[in-house]
Amino acid sequence: MTFQAFSGSQTVKNRMIAPVRAQWTARALAPDTDLNWNRDGQPDSINGALAQTQDRTVFEQRTGIPADLAQLCEHLVAAGVRKSDAPDTAAGFALEGADAVLAFGIGWLDAIRPGADLGMIVPQFARHCLNRLLEPNFALAGHISPDLRGAGLQILAFWDRELAGHTMTRGDWRDVQRQAMAATAKDTDPWSYRIATFIEALAWPVRSVSREFVGLFEPFLFNWLIYCETAFMTDEERTDREHLLLAWKAMATAPRDEGVNIDFDPLESLPQSARVISVDHVMRTMDRMIAIREAARPRKDEVILDLMNGLLTLIRAA
Repeated sequence: MTFQAFSGSQTVKNRMIAPVRAQWTARALAPDTDLNWNRDGQPDSINGALAQTQDRTVFEQRTGIPADLAQLCEHLVAAGVRKSDAPDTAAGFALEGADAVLAFGIGWLDAIRPGADLGMIVPQFARHCLNRLLEPNFALAGHISPDLRGAGLQILAFWDRELAGHTMTRGDWRDVQRQAMAATAKDTDPWSYRIATFIEALAWPVRSVSREFVGLFEPFLFNWLIYCETAFMTDEERTDREHLLLAWKAMATAPRDEGVNIDFDPLESLPQSARVISVDHVMRTMDRMIAIREAARPRKDEVILDLMNGLLTLIRAA
């Protein structure tokens, strides 16, 4: 599908963005990966307000922007701000975040050239992210196994060939898919599970990843951001965080019946994981965890802004 941003018109762009800019400046919009517009009890999202719709197809028709790209941009904003209830305000909520993170809420729209075809931006950004996590200086590099890294590098090589105009065979992709699945299955590092599932899910032709990318990227980014918090933890707290990750993995991978119910306790063999997700532990450590999250905020903002800048570079080049 070919896209033409804002129907190729600067006038259309200005007309569509102006009211959204005013609402965003007033913090009357709540960033969300869903297209929220006129939903009962739900504040409008940036992109819902832009196209005045809840429907992806209508959004694309009205804006000429891929809904997958809009969803990705708004997710990055949502990941970098803190939303809290504020019943005394007109919006009913308050947003807090670094100025540069908040500026991206409209900044990515400002960066779009009217008439640009943005259909390949999400695949290109997926390539950017995969390359970033495979770099030696990536924050979690020490938690990525050689087998998992090898699978990621093979995917990256296939994507680069595809982006250069070559076609990979189904057999090529089946081989790397098996490689990624095997690497994920034998990986036991608590911090690598979300990385492994991210890499495994990307083992497909680059142009096919757009529709699912935000759903795959969200847990990977969450994992990356909470890793930033470990720099402000004690050794005991870091160990407890690993037990928490193992608990999440056990619950995510536990077999389910046809009703999607787990018919046994997946934490029965993980007593330390059960301990750290208990209500008692969560309540006792809540204030400390809040303090850690706040201390880590500048590091998280750095990660998010780096991703935002990478995305802006791709948008401006389109």
